[in-house]
Amino acid sequence: MMNKKENNGGGVTVWITGLPFSGKKKIAQILADRLHLLGFKAEILVGGELRRLFDEKLGFTREEVFKNVRRIAYECKLLSENGIIAIAVTISPFRDQRDECRKMIGRFVEVYNKCPLEILKKKDKKGLFKKAEEKKIKNVAGIDMPYEEPVNPELTIECKDETPADAAMKIILKLQELDYLQGADRSVLLKQEEKDIRDILRKTWFK
Repeated sequence: MMNKKENNGGGVTVWITGLPFSGKKKIAQILADRLHLLGFKAEILVGGELRRLFDEKLGFTREEVFKNVRRIAYECKLLSENGIIAIAVTISPFRDQRDECRKMIGRFVEVYNKCPLEILKKKDKKGLFKKAEEKKIKNVAGIDMPYEEPVNPELTIECKDETPADAAMKIILKLQELDYLQGADRSVLLKQEEKDIRDILRKTWFK
């Protein structure tokens, strides 16, 4: 297993895009944990959290969305240039803004977390989609703001068929395929997966 300090001399940005409530953040958390196990430095940047941190009054018009996405991209660029794997969790609904981020960052892996709207509506505990459909709020991606699906992402996750853990592993395999994880020892992950399965079974037995 390689040491974290070695980390291949260069980072990369994993840009996880998709509609609200599609599970992007959960995938990012598992991915970061797995990357840490492999000896890589990884940081998660959540679009909504950065929005609240830097500009609570920022709205959701196309221009304001662009402003927040550019901020995320710049943070990712700095992390990547310093040998860290940046994991961006952001709807980023417009193709041209994602293309702009790719050009800005360079080492960029786009992951589309695809999920049917009818499933997302069931996951929406906040009633965001319903409020948008009832015209109570505006600029909700997938309802009154278009979400432009990636045309040629490095990876597409079908969230109706794949668990967040499955998705995280697929991303790691793609990063290895693209030569961003040189020296990674996957046996470490296999041991962790076995432990996770045992933990799940143990919790199930005692229910």
